[in-house]
Amino acid sequence: MKKIGFRVDGNAKIGMGHVMRTLALAGAFPADLELIFIVKEEAAVLKKLKEFRRELSIISLPADCSTGEELSQMGSIIRKEGIEVLVTDSYSFDQNYLQELKKMVGKLVSIHDFAPFPFPSDMVINGNIYARELEYKSLDTRARFLLGTEYILLREEFTGIGKRRLDKKVKRILVTVGGGDPLNLTPRILQALSNLSNLADNPFISRDELKLHVIIGPAFKNLEEIITVAKDLQMTTAFHFNIRRISDLMVIADLAISAGGSTLYELAACGTPAIAILQAENQVQGAEALAEKGTVVNLGWGDKLTREDITASIIELSYNYELRKRMSKTGQDLVDGKGTLRCVEEILGL
Repeated sequence: MKKIGFRVDGNAKIGMGHVMRTLALAGAFPADLELIFIVKEEAAVLKKLKEFRRELSIISLPADCSTGEELSQMGSIIRKEGIEVLVTDSYSFDQNYLQELKKMVGKLVSIHDFAPFPFPSDMVINGNIYARELEYKSLDTRARFLLGTEYILLREEFTGIGKRRLDKKVKRILVTVGGGDPLNLTPRILQALSNLSNLADNPFISRDELKLHVIIGPAFKNLEEIITVAKDLQMTTAFHFNIRRISDLMVIADLAISAGGSTLYELAACGTPAIAILQAENQVQGAEALAEKGTVVNLGWGDKLTREDITASIIELSYNYELRKRMSKTGQDLVDGKGTLRCVEEILGL
């Protein structure tokens, strides 16, 4: 095996989660393998790929090409580049599309959060907590399914994080909603934090000592509004752009407010108690399952929440130190950060 291809997309509407987890997988392959990313034209995606710590070959497809046109181009790319294993990660790839790809390449690996149809792929990866409850099927009964949090695709930085010792007092809060902010959640979260004005009777959080760390993703379209809201915050606020190691912020945060998706598993690996606010349908099942396990507090859909709802949840969780301790331990017990290495080993075994 010399060349591995990745067919994945991201943008402001669907976010950057598919891109980030395929990059996590790509980064764990041996250095002598050539990695080729095939993506639809999108500035934020191309920028992220070019900034990756490892050299990648990047091939862009027209953003508006039809499925038929794309398959024709994929066939040409696979033959020309000599791709032997192709990894796909997108909800837009249906069974027929994957069947056509399977005819073009030696081995096909599909990352998918659900089981919408029998898969023609040689391997299917779903590292979500609920994955084993889904009725996955193979189209020809030969597919290997890697399911559950032992196969969650996290970057190398989450491997080997030590056991967390949680502080009693909440002094650092992390705000992260992913690569994009389609529901405009970040300004609302900051407004909710500005409501933390009457905290004299709360021994576990101090406005005077509080520091906010706010992550700005590459596909954000609301930066001006975020900055405007932040100017009215009477607390220290740090903004982080093009962040290289988000784990460094997670391990120092006493509490996180996060969108759903893979970020919740990253926070679990770091032992960081989290409040989850959902902004996409594919985040619902994972957040509900993680809340049931006890690693997050799930507030549900962000567009249905008031800032008072968010403020109340922050205050309630900050008061309950024993709950935060349990959330921290449960998260690290559930996610050991080695899922990517396990998936690489299985793919190389193909």
